[in-house]
Amino acid sequence: MSTQGKKFLNTPLQESAYRFAKECHKGQFRKGSPRPYINHCTEVARILNKFGYSEEIIVAGLLHDTVEDTEVTLEDLRREYGEEVSNLVKYVTETRTPGVSWTKRKVMYIKNLTDAPEGSVVVSAADKLHNVTEMLQDWLKVGDAVFLRFSEGKEKQKWFHRSLTEMYFVRSLFFENESLLKMTRSINKVLGKMGM
Repeated sequence: MSTQGKKFLNTPLQESAYRFAKECHKGQFRKGSPRPYINHCTEVARILNKFGYSEEIIVAGLLHDTVEDTEVTLEDLRREYGEEVSNLVKYVTETRTPGVSWTKRKVMYIKNLTDAPEGSVVVSAADKLHNVTEMLQDWLKVGDAVFLRFSEGKEKQKWFHRSLTEMYFVRSLFFENESLLKMTRSINKVLGKMGM
């Protein structure tokens, strides 16, 4: 079902997922920012809606960080939103295993997405597009000091995002997905502005 051109968050499923995500991320803010975390989830879903993705993919966009950053489990998502949404979120969820280094977590994330269904890859790309766009807004104000809010600095952030965009590019060709290709180009453009 294409939602391109349709209003955003106006179906019972999307409204329910928005309320669920808002409750899950209550009291959470973006790194080094006063912005409520739910704004990020909404923007990821908005990007997916703009490109005309299915309702399940938009809902996965709203819920993409619930398992990684809250007490919600994939089983909770499966029960509330079905197998497809739960599966899409599974591939964009980083491991929470204690003692796993930042680099190893990121390598595992990229590897998981390399084998992921198309929907998970586009959720990830929309997530990273919004992340780097927000990062650029802050970078324009404070320069490279923006990277101090992350556990790893500019060079490792560059490695991670460039590795992801290479994978997105290959997957967009494999899926023949023009929207994914556009998101990939947008991410690269934003990274370039920050010298990454």
